[in-house]
Amino acid sequence: MNCEDLLHIKQLKEGLELIAGESGLNRYIRWLYFADCIQCLSEDYDFGELIHGGELVIVTNESLTNNEKRMLEIIRTAEEQKVAGIVINEGQILDSVKNICNELEIPLFEISINLHLIDFSQIICKALVEEESNANSMERILSNILYVDNFSVENIIEQAQYYGINLNRSYQIAVFHIDNLNEELQKLQIKDNGYINEIKENIKKSIKREFNNYGLRHMMTLIQGEFAVALIPTDMFSDDLLIMILKNIVKKVEMSYHLQIVVGVGSSYSYIEEIKLSYQEAKNTIKISNILNSKEQIYFYNNLGLYAFLSQIKNDKFLDNYKNSKLKVLEDADKIQDGCLCDTLEAYLDNNCNANATAEALFIHRNTMRYRMDKIKKILGTDLTDVSSFLELKLAFAIKKYRDNISV
Repeated sequence: MNCEDLLHIKQLKEGLELIAGESGLNRYIRWLYFADCIQCLSEDYDFGELIHGGELVIVTNESLTNNEKRMLEIIRTAEEQKVAGIVINEGQILDSVKNICNELEIPLFEISINLHLIDFSQIICKALVEEESNANSMERILSNILYVDNFSVENIIEQAQYYGINLNRSYQIAVFHIDNLNEELQKLQIKDNGYINEIKENIKKSIKREFNNYGLRHMMTLIQGEFAVALIPTDMFSDDLLIMILKNIVKKVEMSYHLQIVVGVGSSYSYIEEIKLSYQEAKNTIKISNILNSKEQIYFYNNLGLYAFLSQIKNDKFLDNYKNSKLKVLEDADKIQDGCLCDTLEAYLDNNCNANATAEALFIHRNTMRYRMDKIKKILGTDLTDVSSFLELKLAFAIKKYRDNISV
């Protein structure tokens, strides 16, 4: 639930009014915090030690709301701690408080004296619990779509509709791979599974929050190991807009947790029985991204070219046999002589059979390059200037890379 949702809760219509910070209404609410404790009233106490992010902070004590200096300090600290929003009693909001909330884009609400705080807190807490329950239910629906072979399409569509999701449209899967989670946790000496799960849940919330900013209010997501999975309606986002949203998510996660995220996006499918194909494509895209030697962090399955074609061939033995028929003799020669003929040939093909360019790329002398190529031609017995031989060897190396990465 975000701050904008507060404005649509029927029981709060007459008792809660947005005063400032409208541009921050997309902030998610994790829980409530009543900032009227003794510590909050003390100017010597660090308010930041009391909150952890995502709280809707409620201030009712006039000795605090009338203390302009203290209120501004609290709001600045609240922004540093990424609170959801601030609620202050009717008639107690200073102009300076409005101004800073507008500046920092923190939603500021005024609560009517006719809306009792006990009722307000019960309404919000109930809504948060219901939302958590709904989120768990939507995860189960997505899990069934991705992992259950013979689910009832009618039941799944009906269940999703209950939570505001129309599955009678085209969807694609995006998989967010947390690339360096274990390394970062070791660096920070963190072994607490609770903390690790909290990070993953926050990443999932970041995904929902960013798509919510662009109009997708109800979204199915789940965490699977080091993957976060999101179901995306294809008709809502152009490729360019989708890339921008995914880049925003990657950037925010990296800034918050110093985690490297790689995103794989599967093809779009019109039937929910096919969504698991998009999921498998997205996961394969993550693995194939290791082949591409690119600094990009977002990859679309449909842009993988030959590797997308190879991923559709389910007969691994067929692929291995083809690769071996072209390269095994050269690989065996490298093993015997501890050589690098395979690497040289691959670089030669990548440089369009230009020996000088290949020598420069490999940082070797031209004579060394010539010597290696003579050996390669002798071992393979192949005319590398022949177009068919060139394509066959390029395909063999592509299969080698694909199988080495996709089998991990």
